[in-house]
Amino acid sequence: MNNALTQQQIQTVASMSEEALYQYFIQQTVEHKQVWGLRDEEGFVQLGTEEQVCLPVWPHEALAQQCAMDEWEGCEAVAIPVQLWASQWLSNMNKKGAWLTICPNEYDQCLVCEPLEVQRDTLCAMPVANDLSH
Repeated sequence: MNNALTQQQIQTVASMSEEALYQYFIQQTVEHKQVWGLRDEEGFVQLGTEEQVCLPVWPHEALAQQCAMDEWEGCEAVAIPVQLWASQWLSNMNKKGAWLTICPNEYDQCLVCEPLEVQRDTLCAMPVANDLSH
């Protein structure tokens, strides 16, 4: 299965409203079973200040990779399995007081979200493993 995005799809994502972008992020990460971050030799890149750290994440490798420039040049896009993301990463981020930035782009635009909100919506969108309704 090819999950590559066309340039037109990338532009469509960049022009989405915050609500549409949030829903797209949840839907795509659940559908493709992964969340994408950027990592260098020191770990995953972060945005923000000492008081408020944010982890930038994307629903597609291409969206993450296009941001591997300027201060993130040389970073690689790394997939985080959505099950691990929802069960551990978001809880740990909440404990540390960190937030998420969904789809930051080269224009420094992004959607900032609380990890527990994203966790709730991700878990709600995930199919139930033992769904007996069939």
